[in-house]
Amino acid sequence: MINRILRTCRELLPAKHAARSTDSFQRSTGSPEECELRFSRRSAIQTGLGAAIGAVAFQDSCLAEINPPFVTQGIGDVETPKFYRRDIGTSAGRMHEPTAGTDGNIWTSPLNGTLWQYETRTGETTIHNLEKLTGSPWTGRHLWPVAIGKKVYLCSPSLSELMVWDRATNRVTSHPVPYERPAVYGGFIDPVESRIYFYDTTHASVLEWDSETESGQSFPCPYKLSGTLYVSFADFDRQEIWGSTYTGNDLVRFDMKSRTWTAHFQCPEPKATPTAGGRVFGETLFVSDHLNGRIFPLNVTTGKWGEAIKVPGFREWFGYLSGGWYFRGKLYMCHSTWTGGTDSLDGEPHHFLGTWTVFDPVTRGFSRLDVPVLPNEERKYLMADYCAVHNDHLYILAVNKLAPHSVIMLQTQPLT
Repeated sequence: MINRILRTCRELLPAKHAARSTDSFQRSTGSPEECELRFSRRSAIQTGLGAAIGAVAFQDSCLAEINPPFVTQGIGDVETPKFYRRDIGTSAGRMHEPTAGTDGNIWTSPLNGTLWQYETRTGETTIHNLEKLTGSPWTGRHLWPVAIGKKVYLCSPSLSELMVWDRATNRVTSHPVPYERPAVYGGFIDPVESRIYFYDTTHASVLEWDSETESGQSFPCPYKLSGTLYVSFADFDRQEIWGSTYTGNDLVRFDMKSRTWTAHFQCPEPKATPTAGGRVFGETLFVSDHLNGRIFPLNVTTGKWGEAIKVPGFREWFGYLSGGWYFRGKLYMCHSTWTGGTDSLDGEPHHFLGTWTVFDPVTRGFSRLDVPVLPNEERKYLMADYCAVHNDHLYILAVNKLAPHSVIMLQTQPLT
């Protein structure tokens, strides 16, 4: 099957491109504690592969062998860079919480007991077996990896200690958290210092961690909250960390300099579900009301809420609007069919979608960003729910909910 597709590609493409049209799929030569599989992506096809795939029957194995460089851009009033699709493997479940390490790797996990490492400079993906790495089972365990230098922190709310994989020595060590019953969910890396700011959902706290001494201090949120506190983003220029209660009505701010919580805001609109979006612009924070399809401007100095901005497509093709990830002056927001409780817009179990919203805080305009699809795919089943930013490039992860369950990296960085 693959040979037939490649023969068709060679007929459609110049020889210099066809000669490099196959990606290798090979066993790792590393130790058993290292990757199980390595996907090496070097495709240089620029045109014609879509026609080649359409000309022959498409089988599940194709995405492991062929990597179409489909390109997309935002559609609407807001200009976006080009995004390039890369297929990096397969997964039966969606990918969770990717974070970009300081060395150019993006780390994520599909909750099947593996840790995925995506090298942004080469497009190479390595899959690590966590049970072999740590000596304990990980299947079904929520994992938010946080990487700094050669260290990867294997954050999980079900662990009583912080587990750290030192890739330089290939050793995993555990370090006590300075309080009982921790539930460390993830964190943010200080780009200058060796500190990491984790957050704990059980204790509604920020855990400031020194990655050199492997010790930390917890700062619990003092405000009465209407739900579980999740941290949305850290702004190291302003030395602020913002969080919200997801389905509750709370926004809170932590000041890194004074190590104190300095603000608690609640949206005055009934049934509001505010989530802080990505960056403070001057004195304005744009807040997603994620179950009501609107964005509120909030003056973080006066606490005054502005008039709601309606997001195009609400209750037409999406029900849920995420908080925004900041990238090149814009906010990028993912969507799902969730409409609250157990309800879904399309009558199916609610799931994330292969379309994002791009919001410009200056013009307050919108664009829609679609994940490019293959002939046998439906965009509504490409579950694109998380992203990471590294070296001024944005990387959006998606997984096809349907077979062949391809894992997609949609990125602004082209690879040759």
